Amino acid sequence: MSEIEIIHPGPFSHIQDSGRRGYEHLGLSRSGPADFRLFAIAHTLVGNSLEDAAIEMTYQGLEFIADTPIIFSVAGVQDIRIGSHLYHNKATFSAKLGEVVRLTKLRGQRAYLAIRGGLDTPLMLGSRATDFTAAIGGWQGRSLRKGDRIPIKNSLDTSISQDTPSSQNVEWPQDLWDDYSPFRVVVGPDDKEFSTQALHTFFAGDYSMTPASNIMGIRLKGVPVKGHGESATKLSKGTVPGSIQVPPDGQPIILLNQRGTIGGYPVLATLPSPELWRLAQWPASKKLSFMAITPAQARTLGYNAFQSLMAWRRHVMAD
Repeated sequence: MSEIEIIHPGPFSHIQDSGRRGYEHLGLSRSGPADFRLFAIAHTLVGNSLEDAAIEMTYQGLEFIADTPIIFSVAGVQDIRIGSHLYHNKATFSAKLGEVVRLTKLRGQRAYLAIRGGLDTPLMLGSRATDFTAAIGGWQGRSLRKGDRIPIKNSLDTSISQDTPSSQNVEWPQDLWDDYSPFRVVVGPDDKEFSTQALHTFFAGDYSMTPASNIMGIRLKGVPVKGHGESATKLSKGTVPGSIQVPPDGQPIILLNQRGTIGGYPVLATLPSPELWRLAQWPASKKLSFMAITPAQARTLGYNAFQSLMAWRRHVMAD
């Protein structure tokens, strides 16, 4: 079995595939990549299925070595060193047996490493995605550590040799990191629990991410958005990634892929999936704000973003 060995894991690197479907009624979140767009780009660059697993890096990159020649891609990493060679903003690479690969500066907050063929970690309930709450999937249900040996699928073409060129440029589908416009949200389903003034406060305000944010949700700080105080008597109900809950202190929480599958706080609004991908790259030091769109506009936004990404994928894979 071929493996990569993690030399330096970075602050929070872990394994994700497209997600664990069909178990939310049992309390297991779907998990999956925080930025599906970059995840898909990384897999596309090495010809992988979008069901394959990749490594999601957070804030910083990682360092690894493989016990076999590999072809890999990175999406969201600025500086890539393979052995003694340094590359900037490249995308697809080959590394020789025993060659150390160092992924350092990220373009945004998250980046993805995909190895041709995918990672061969155990399937748990049909998925290799890491679920940190249940401590399953990925690699032992946790983030990567120094010395971890991650199995990879042997799909390297036998024509690839030690003399294979080390990097390749591609045309990215669009600029992925510099859109700092307000986040588009659909109001509801619990907007009736807030006064008109409270809704105005939410949409007029600027919010900061707090250090209490984690992989389950982004906690915001700004002018409090107070509800009517009736939610404490209501039963918990299902949540979705992108739900913006408002607890009694009035400070919103944006739920992410690893959120709890039920919650009792009222949901003021919901981010469409493409806005969640953008949130995954948002600088922690930069304030954010919101603007309301209709459900129809949200569906169009999601459809167009996905179709554009898949059209780019088909073009790259055809080449």
